[in-house]
Amino acid sequence: MTLHKLNRFYFLFLLIPYVLQAGTHIVGFHAIRQNDVVILEWTTDQESNLSKFVIERSTDNINWMQIGKKQAYGESSTKQYYSFTDNNLFKGDISNFYYRLLIVEKNGQIMIHSVIASVTGISGIKHTWGSIKAMFR
Repeated sequence: MTLHKLNRFYFLFLLIPYVLQAGTHIVGFHAIRQNDVVILEWTTDQESNLSKFVIERSTDNINWMQIGKKQAYGESSTKQYYSFTDNNLFKGDISNFYYRLLIVEKNGQIMIHSVIASVTGISGIKHTWGSIKAMFR
């Protein structure tokens, strides 16, 4: 197998839908930065025994803080679309925000969604602009 084919294999492997946990199949999870808020959106194409999603945020991808909850449809074999708006971004010198979903079943069992979305913060934009200005001095 050539290196090109090997890289292609790994790339295709990573595109397989993210998680099949807790009877819930999440097929998309992303974050969109709009001004001073971050909008999280995710999609499931199957839900079974699902109670809710807990949304968590981190600035270091290690320490997590719960920032919200979203009631789930619970039982579904069709696509369900969810969104959550994070209105409380930190205003300090933080360049990345990480988000994850906790999948909570009706019996209380919790599964951590393995996909983490990272969003560049306000200070990351300021640092980039400062670097660009410095190049022209």
